[in-house]
Amino acid sequence: MRHHLLLFAAAATATAKHGNDTNSPKFPAPFPSPFPVATISSGVVQGLATSLPDAPHVVNKFLGIPYAAPPVRFALPQAPEPWMSPFNATAFGASCYQNFVNNSVATRPEVTEALYNNPPAPESEDCLKINVFAPANRSRRNNSSRAVLVFIPGGAFQIGNGRADLSAFAAYENIVAVAFNYRNNIFGFPASSQIPVTERNLGLYDQRLALDWVQKNIAAFGGDPSKVTIWGHSAGATSVDYLLRSYGENGTAPAPFRAAIMLSGQSTFGLAAASYPTNGPMWAGIAAAVGCANATDVLECMRRVPAQTLVDAQRATGILTGPERDNVTLPSLPVEAWESGQVAQVPLLMGTVAQEGRGLINDGITLDLFFNTYLPPTLVTAAAREGIVASYRADSSLTTDFDIAAAIYTDYVFQCPAALLAQTAVSLDIPTWRYYFNTTILNMVPENLGFLGVFHGSDLFLLLSIPGRSNYTPQQFAVYEYLRDAFARFVKEPTNGPGWAAVGSDAAPLDVVVLGDVGNDKAVVTPYNSTLLDARCALYQGYYPILQAVLG
Repeated sequence: MRHHLLLFAAAATATAKHGNDTNSPKFPAPFPSPFPVATISSGVVQGLATSLPDAPHVVNKFLGIPYAAPPVRFALPQAPEPWMSPFNATAFGASCYQNFVNNSVATRPEVTEALYNNPPAPESEDCLKINVFAPANRSRRNNSSRAVLVFIPGGAFQIGNGRADLSAFAAYENIVAVAFNYRNNIFGFPASSQIPVTERNLGLYDQRLALDWVQKNIAAFGGDPSKVTIWGHSAGATSVDYLLRSYGENGTAPAPFRAAIMLSGQSTFGLAAASYPTNGPMWAGIAAAVGCANATDVLECMRRVPAQTLVDAQRATGILTGPERDNVTLPSLPVEAWESGQVAQVPLLMGTVAQEGRGLINDGITLDLFFNTYLPPTLVTAAAREGIVASYRADSSLTTDFDIAAAIYTDYVFQCPAALLAQTAVSLDIPTWRYYFNTTILNMVPENLGFLGVFHGSDLFLLLSIPGRSNYTPQQFAVYEYLRDAFARFVKEPTNGPGWAAVGSDAAPLDVVVLGDVGNDKAVVTPYNSTLLDARCALYQGYYPILQAVLG
């Protein structure tokens, strides 16, 4: 997902306007440089410039900027210390430590790594870095700043990083694009009873600090802090839902964004509404695995354990940690919050992928294991299970247990909850748009992964590709350009939408678009009947209220 571009020096200088805060550090004036520079709250940063094929804008890239101090393990993030010499922002920083899950239910770790960590990125606890991609030309005749797109990566709160090259958004769409890392797994979500509950969701606090950094510094790169759209994929979209709810419920400060994009994820309906148990057994299990269980001070012992030892212990034990309900970063009662309007009411763009489940469950899974894990007998009767399976067996393309399980997972966990959330948002008069992605990108991934189909993240892979550096099919290139332009339309004027009919508009039920294949037709963009698209959701609508009652 990372693409290496030919770089060239460009004479471009960006300086920030600062207020009259006499306590602010005084940095040396930016020195004459053939490289782009900017002055931010921590000091001067020096980036690099790049050009993309036939692009109207040269792109200034500022990579690996610290948005926080090197974090203390299991502690809240803090603002970085100022630097007095120019910071070299010409290369991505290290990723935070990754936990590639290894069990009989989830995707095999080698598949996950081949898709989402290829080539492997260096890892470190000093990983709270942010990357900015900005058009180089700063108009002196037009003082209006550019709209800003901030990407929050996903990875089930176990993996993921912000090493995404978003140059195309700056080069072709004239917006400022930002991506950042945040802590995951036990490093981002330490479930220790020695840490107050309100200080355990470190990864979510990292996200908030990154958004605060954008508010304070994006003007130095030509961006307008009042025109920020947050964009999350998978757990990143889950995080966007957390942010929408937490800023809506708490109401103590304006949201640091004016619109939101949620791809293949939310945290309100179905299994995605689950959180990790407060004071659960996860911390004790990992502590025992690394020899800290009997320590006088378990937290201090865990802080001294080598980072890689903690990573290895998570994989060896299969123990996962993630966000807990703290009613600060992760509010309780998500459905009630949405239905009562206690959310940040900003325009929404939502997307799902045709075969999400094929990239998320183990390709050797049996239907018995699948149902026992995701739709157990306590939730689904034997007769109901037979009915669900029969409805999918009617599709002749679904022949194996994996095929059927993946299709059920796609609808049950992604497609139907997204439809519910979109309908709920529209009931609050929140402008909302949906797309359904059905374009294969298997020529962009290793050949042995052909069984994945239009897998979870296919739209993201395409969006993060770079023209001239990717071997597109004609359909892929057309869908890529359309979707990138749709994102830009939405980011620049959220209330006007991405270019197709809004959910619940006069065009309904043709109020969703399919990007890619419709049946055997290799199309690009097709308005589609959302009632037909969501037809299988009737199989699950009775289970979501039960899950809501159980999960809170």
